[in-house]
Amino acid sequence: MQRDFLSSLDSANQPPAARYCSHCGASAENKFCSSCGQPLAASPAAPVGDWRQLICFEEVVRAPEARARIQAGAARSRKRLSGEEFLAMAGSVMSIGVPLDKLAGVVQPLYASWGVKTGKEQRQRVHAPPGETLVRVLCSLAERGQELQQVQQADDACTLVATFPSDLLALEGRLLVTVERAAEGSQVLAATKIEGQAFDWGKSRRGLERLFTDLQRAA
Repeated sequence: MQRDFLSSLDSANQPPAARYCSHCGASAENKFCSSCGQPLAASPAAPVGDWRQLICFEEVVRAPEARARIQAGAARSRKRLSGEEFLAMAGSVMSIGVPLDKLAGVVQPLYASWGVKTGKEQRQRVHAPPGETLVRVLCSLAERGQELQQVQQADDACTLVATFPSDLLALEGRLLVTVERAAEGSQVLAATKIEGQAFDWGKSRRGLERLFTDLQRAA
């Protein structure tokens, strides 16, 4: 789990940084400029500096201390029974002709196409700089087995999109966590989205409460 989550940090959908020819200024890639033919200089790695004060995901997760903390969070992760696994077990002892986990895999996208969905959102201030808050979010995701799927970067904010794993109450959804730079610390907006299900029986509320408990506690 440690290696898998750290790999997801590096493979999250970050757009590659743009490169420009130092000779003619044209947008370029590979080893030579397609406009003037000159070789492209390698881009030096930017120094990380104090990663706790940064909001850039790529720079924060490059810091060795940040990666070590995230890896420690992944090491604490425990395997949990998913909703699909429970349905498969239930279907094996029930004579209904159709495996319940397969049935759920068909019904959920069908209901989603009809606009059936549920979810919840919550906003809180975290008294920690944005880079520190980002790492706390990543540690929470790693410890709770929520795979990072996408990163959306802005000048003063960063949004992490992760899985919201299925359980006995609800099927899989998504968790979106936006960390914004604030005057004193960070603002965090977290939202769950579960498509194809009208009720989650408190799963979203409890999931957001656990996340913010993780963020507010000292590292």
